Amino acid sequence: MNGYERRTKQKKEKIHRAVLELLQLYSPEKISIQDIAKKAGVAPASIYNYFGSKEGLMKEVIAALLEENWRKRKTLWEADRPFPELLKQTLLMKDNFINHINLEALKTLMEADPDIRKMVDAYENEKYPQIVRRFVEKGRRTRYLRTGLSTESIIIYLKMYQFILRQPDMLHNKNKRLLNDLCELMLYGLIDRPAPEEAK
Repeated sequence: MNGYERRTKQKKEKIHRAVLELLQLYSPEKISIQDIAKKAGVAPASIYNYFGSKEGLMKEVIAALLEENWRKRKTLWEADRPFPELLKQTLLMKDNFINHINLEALKTLMEADPDIRKMVDAYENEKYPQIVRRFVEKGRRTRYLRTGLSTESIIIYLKMYQFILRQPDMLHNKNKRLLNDLCELMLYGLIDRPAPEEAK
């Protein structure tokens, strides 16, 4: 990468960060190219040159965020490490997608741009379930997760917790103990223990 390419990459990263910071505070329609340029410390012309339009920029930011989230989880869940350690790391791992964009802003973007909706739907319904399935199957192979449950039922169980944790009132809940407890239940409630009838 030469000096020009490196500077371009750095500028794009600054613009991406500026968009994400603004989306935490304002709805997409209230954010202008000028707002983004000012926040990023670049000229508005740079944004048009790199992304074509505000819509193009928003689309690229969402795509990059989804890809980063996917890559981090895939790398962790496919790591050759003891399953209990992977569970602990999963619990500690921040959800960059949720932490960097509020759900109302995402909903607005998805309603305004079918391409963004397709990207998010593909992540939620295809890419993410694929690695969750492999992770669950790894836990079952090592007999750390309950072997009497089907992979499908465990994935549905995880989705229920995911749905709860992504509700706006939960995302903004200041009771960290409650959130930690829910994460503990989601992960460690799956640990293999004899069912009552098995223990007899």
